Amino acid sequence: MSEPPVKRDSLALPSLITGVLGFFGVTAVLGVVFGVVTLVRTRRTGERGRGLAIGGIVASVAWMVAIPVASILLLSVALKASNTPILSMRPDDCYNAARPGIDAVKVPCAAEHDGVVLDSFTMAGPQVPYPGDRKVHDTALSVCTDRLKSALGESGVSPAEPVIVGYGPDETAWAAGIRVAVCGFESRQGPWRG
Repeated sequence: MSEPPVKRDSLALPSLITGVLGFFGVTAVLGVVFGVVTLVRTRRTGERGRGLAIGGIVASVAWMVAIPVASILLLSVALKASNTPILSMRPDDCYNAARPGIDAVKVPCAAEHDGVVLDSFTMAGPQVPYPGDRKVHDTALSVCTDRLKSALGESGVSPAEPVIVGYGPDETAWAAGIRVAVCGFESRQGPWRG
């Protein structure tokens, strides 16, 4: 007469299942716990299930490494994509909350936004000393107004909405060699869409 088949440890299959479902976080921990308990018990009792336990532990550990790495990568991409120095934006970029010396929040133009970049220009050569905040602001606004009015024609710009804006580098950016000013339109009566 043949011997009855050796039974499988009761936590072997739960170890594999919770390990595979480890992306829920707590299930990854359970997969490791069930797997280790199964390995200890199968060594002592001779029951089957070591392979399932090892699979559960491996899957759980993979999720425990993958979840934090993916979270950090996604967070860094999201932060990099959203906070952008206004002076590094390109024509047709849309933004919220641009102020001199403050990063703007770059947003999709299909979403609500406060402004859109229309042009940029170089204010001065690399050897020119910083002319001061007021002069940079006035020059940026004056050149932007002239450029946009000539591009759109005098009738293309409504005096009330949108407002022509010009952002130039602050003293820190100027010292770092940034001489670019950015021109755009901003809404003064609520956000735009599209």
